[in-house]
Amino acid sequence: MSMSMNTTKECHAFNVEEAIKYGVEKAILLQHIRFWCNQNAGKEDSTHDGRVWMYQSVEDMHKHYPYWSTHKLHRLLKAMEDEGLIVSGNYNKIGYDRTKWYSMNIDIVNPQNGTRRSTRPIPDTKEDTKKDTLFEECWKLYDRKGNKRIALRYWKKLSNDDRLKIKENIPTYVQLREKQYRKDFQGWINPTNRMWEDEIDFKPQEQRMKL
Repeated sequence: MSMSMNTTKECHAFNVEEAIKYGVEKAILLQHIRFWCNQNAGKEDSTHDGRVWMYQSVEDMHKHYPYWSTHKLHRLLKAMEDEGLIVSGNYNKIGYDRTKWYSMNIDIVNPQNGTRRSTRPIPDTKEDTKKDTLFEECWKLYDRKGNKRIALRYWKKLSNDDRLKIKENIPTYVQLREKQYRKDFQGWINPTNRMWEDEIDFKPQEQRMKL
């Protein structure tokens, strides 16, 4: 997705209601992410875990907003995640590609007609936040990589046998995959993909150990 623009002619807009509620800076970034999520709606490669995403590095985002440093953008995006305005993920096909993906965690406004559609954020309920001992053990074993809330949502769809099998398979998978190359935990336990059942090839690891 190419997002290069001529910044000398670019105009930045924001939703006034959001500016009042979250501040102008966050409102500008919300509008940026919202725009690209709207552009990506209906695209299979931009739809994951029931959400529409956009992806862009902070360095590229800085080209759109040269009046903010990359450090400032990092802080704004992290604050927006912490406040629950957006969520981030990694759906890159290449393991070493660390470009972040972002999705709205509040209503997306269609700029064509002003209508809103819900991004269906994961509800913050007592049931969601209630501790599940086995889940917490698996989350720690997996080295806390991924989106914990989405992982917990998938976890609740699994049978008890599946959960026990996941716990059994985590140590081997973690040992054979460096953290940067591991799937995020929510993707690994997604009951649709059932990746914890995939056979792991031991040969590359054995060859490295012989060298």
